[in-house]
Amino acid sequence: MNKQELFTGILKVTTNAAGTVKVEIVWTYLAIDSSNSELMDMYKGKKGRSGIEYAEGNFSAAGNDLSFESIKTDDPFTILGLDKYHLKLSADKKVIYGSTETQGSNEGLMYAIKLPDAAGAKEFMIAKARVKK
Repeated sequence: MNKQELFTGILKVTTNAAGTVKVEIVWTYLAIDSSNSELMDMYKGKKGRSGIEYAEGNFSAAGNDLSFESIKTDDPFTILGLDKYHLKLSADKKVIYGSTETQGSNEGLMYAIKLPDAAGAKEFMIAKARVKK
C-alpha cells in the first residue's frame, strides 16, 4: 500500500434547498510515510498541527452524492493542500465516505461519521478555535 499523509478531521457541512454545499474541515496531521523524503521534510515537526479547509460543491439527494472542492485554507503550519472530494452519504445519513483527489490523483480516502448535533457542533468549534488562536 502506498501510504502517504494521515490526517484526522472534523467537518461541518451545510446545504441549502438547491443542493449547494459549504464545507469546513479542521484537519490535524498525524503521520507520514517515512519512505518519502520529500513528505518527511515537508511535515517535519508538524505532528499534531491543524489547519482549516473551506470547500464548496453540490449534494444530489437522488444518489446521496456529495462532491465539493477546496476554495481556500486557513493553514498556519502549511500542512494542507486543495482537494476535490467525491463522496457518498449513507442511506441512514450517518456516514460520509469516498475518495479525495489531489493534483489529479484519486488516491486519498475519506470516512466520516456523524456526531450527535450538539456534541458535534461543540467539538467542531473547539477544533476550529485551536487553529485560530
